[in-house]
Amino acid sequence: MTDYPQPDVAREEALRAAIDDLATAALRGDATQEELTAAIEAVRQIPIDTERMLNSLHVPSDAGEHQDVLRALLERIPDGWGRWIQCGAGWYPILARLNERLREIDPDYQVHQIKEKFGTLRFYWAGLNYDAGEAAVAEAETESARTCESCGNLGHLRTRRGWSRTLCDDCSRSEGYEDLPDDE
Repeated sequence: MTDYPQPDVAREEALRAAIDDLATAALRGDATQEELTAAIEAVRQIPIDTERMLNSLHVPSDAGEHQDVLRALLERIPDGWGRWIQCGAGWYPILARLNERLREIDPDYQVHQIKEKFGTLRFYWAGLNYDAGEAAVAEAETESARTCESCGNLGHLRTRRGWSRTLCDDCSRSEGYEDLPDDE
């Protein structure tokens, strides 16, 4: 869900679809130059007000019961940074708890970015009492390393074609991820 007019929502969805097509073609490994060029051109042809898109709230469509806290987190991101949460629904409860802790430490803290990276949560922020806030962030990021990003059940790091995610057994099977090989 976004907080801008319907035509912009449609453009954003079209842009997302065009980018997905481009990524699929690029990752497939056998895409022709013509396919890649056509996909890039499709992305370029979609008119987007980038400032409006960056500064609008992009509450994930799967936010469910966490919609209010995710909206509150997005509202803490300064203009121009891009107001997205780039992780799965399984980590939304972790974000809700982290928001509470950071609000207790500094009611005026800012969020700079929330995303998954290398299979775990990354939360970039700024505020007072940095040491206490960083301890809370580190705890949340550590919790994400044992929580399925998709469903919130107990999980661990998995891999698929060089990509890492923290997933439970069921989600890893359904998404085609495998356990990391044992280091010997």
